[in-house]
Amino acid sequence: MARTKRSAALGTRNSRLALEMQRDHTETLSAGRYLIYRRPGNGANGSWVARLYDPKTRKMSREPLGHADDFLESDGIKVLDYKQACTKAGFWFKERERRALLAEGGDIPHDGPYTVVDAMRDYLVYLRKKGSRSLSIIETTINAHILPVLGATPVEGLTKKRIDEWRVGLAETGRRKTGRVREEPEHLPAPTTPEEMRKRRDTSNRILTNLKAALNLAHQDGKVQGAAPWRDVKPFKNVGNSRVRFLQGEEPRLLVEACEGDFKSLVIGGLASGARYGELGRCRVKDFSAKPKTLFIEFGKNGKSRYIHLDDEAVAWFASFTKGRDSEETLFRHTGVDRVKRKVSDDWMPYDQVHLMKKAWKKAGITKVTFHELRHTYASNLILQGMQLLYVAAQLGHSDTRMVEKYYGHLVPSAVAMAVKKHGPKLGIFEGSKENPLDEKVRVAKKSSRVK
Repeated sequence: MARTKRSAALGTRNSRLALEMQRDHTETLSAGRYLIYRRPGNGANGSWVARLYDPKTRKMSREPLGHADDFLESDGIKVLDYKQACTKAGFWFKERERRALLAEGGDIPHDGPYTVVDAMRDYLVYLRKKGSRSLSIIETTINAHILPVLGATPVEGLTKKRIDEWRVGLAETGRRKTGRVREEPEHLPAPTTPEEMRKRRDTSNRILTNLKAALNLAHQDGKVQGAAPWRDVKPFKNVGNSRVRFLQGEEPRLLVEACEGDFKSLVIGGLASGARYGELGRCRVKDFSAKPKTLFIEFGKNGKSRYIHLDDEAVAWFASFTKGRDSEETLFRHTGVDRVKRKVSDDWMPYDQVHLMKKAWKKAGITKVTFHELRHTYASNLILQGMQLLYVAAQLGHSDTRMVEKYYGHLVPSAVAMAVKKHGPKLGIFEGSKENPLDEKVRVAKKSSRVK
């Protein structure tokens, strides 16, 4: 902490009482920063005022700080001694500088406390500038779960206890009902089974992540200062590792045979590449390349592009599927759809696949499956064939193996066993091995000795 500048005129009560009344007495704290003391003509308590000079605008601004401790004991709030007045003036100078920097950067300085609403709004602006593909989902989450409870709270007034209570409340409340628009949100019954509680806690963790991201951004940008208690709030542990559903045995074939029209091609594309639904919907014919055996994904979930390497069976199917088509054409089309609320388009739109997938798995006579579980099926098959997790992560578009380990880690022991069986060295040096060349030499030697 910076040391308070000494002042012979203003530093003590006795020195101030000797000064002329009804006149400003100034102490320069640093360049352009001043502390003013003034005592009224009736001899009452004097007062402190901070004054700041802006060399860019050549304007002087003032801020009343409180009464001087001329006749009253200082309390650090309304009655201040010299040192407390310097400290309070320093905070005001920093706040003025922060607001000036925000104004220069195009941000609107806030009058009054900076609340959670303000932090969430600035966070959404940041995501929009960044081009986040999850913007609409995050905005819906914020409006539904964060703002109703914490929105009016000043960020600097948040405590670890307050955030913990909100986090636990989310986990103990039933899932919000979806579908038709309701004037007031309605919730399903509170979770009771271990799986229901796990899911609600997992959801609570993801919402907490959004809150922390917004508050960390505000703290990083200097819009709030001081402690950051939200960083001490810990998420629920061991709630995100649910068993992944993936198609096994004859299920992929049964599902594909049950699909109809354009949806059948889309499902085959998902099983063959492991790409997400949205990624496949954005692909064009030219994104498939037969010679290098790849499918190019221009924009993944993280905004990055990648090449998915295809096996020979997938290459043959994609080559047949794209034969004779224009290179700029959408790879997977959804034609003949009578859209009411969405724009007319032959592209696969959000949620187009939901009812078609439900119809397909029911017709196939298999357990419920979602489109995203085609991706799980693809990844699981790669791991069971012994592919290294780093390569699986690259195919899926992950920057490292953490997500792969989280969802498919239980398959790794089986994959390792299969890989060792397939790729392990065949040395033929162990006793009892059918392929041991030494055993054959021993047998020949024994046979020769008997003949002799």
